[in-house]
Amino acid sequence: MNKKLIFFDIDGTIYDEDKNIPKSTITAIKQLKEKGHIVAIATGRAPYMFKEVIKETGIETFVSLNGQIVVYNGEIIGKHPLDKEELTNIVEKAHTNNHPLVFFGETAVYANIESDNHISESLGSLKMDYPEYHNTYYLEHPVYQALIFHTEDEDDKYDDKFNSLKFYRWHTLSRDVVPNNRSKAEGIKELSEKLGFPLSEVVAFGDGPNDIEMISEVGQGVAMGNAVDALKTVCDYETKSVDEDGIYYACKELGLIDE
Repeated sequence: MNKKLIFFDIDGTIYDEDKNIPKSTITAIKQLKEKGHIVAIATGRAPYMFKEVIKETGIETFVSLNGQIVVYNGEIIGKHPLDKEELTNIVEKAHTNNHPLVFFGETAVYANIESDNHISESLGSLKMDYPEYHNTYYLEHPVYQALIFHTEDEDDKYDDKFNSLKFYRWHTLSRDVVPNNRSKAEGIKELSEKLGFPLSEVVAFGDGPNDIEMISEVGQGVAMGNAVDALKTVCDYETKSVDEDGIYYACKELGLIDE
């Protein structure tokens, strides 16, 4: 069997709804490594937001912040900050609409407002504390991803209004802000090229809207049973939900590990 490069999203894929990793997933990852596959993470989270996942799984290769920071065995091989001019544009637009923002740097995260219920609720769903306040962080440091906080009925205030930005909704109150030429798929291509894997030998597991590009472009795209419908329409294989041992089930069914 050919050795594969295998990527797992975190929330809704590795993590269940309670932000726990099923024992069957840990078993699957261990067996994948024993088979000689290279196992990696592809997530919208910043690296400092999934240290526990790294500790529990032993995975130190990842595409983070939706393709903005790419790491192989703890070594950064790609960094892609957002354009400062475009960040300034969206900050001004969001201020007009009374919508707060959170900025992700390489090692820290900051909010441009000292307190906000939407920030507290959405980041709380990730078991993340309210970020420290720093209103001008984006002007002074590289920002690799931002979050904007607003409801779905206000998407049109931002969609197609910026030359080099796009948005992924991850919560009813928040969307990721990323460069329109970057994605998890682009980060996977960067890492695959470094490791000498053609995309046809890459497998990816995901569940959310920000997984659509990677699931569409890799050789074997797997949608979790709990995935959004848009992902299920483009995947190569739909497995069971994370709560039903979906990762372990798919790895067996696809012949990546033994029965």
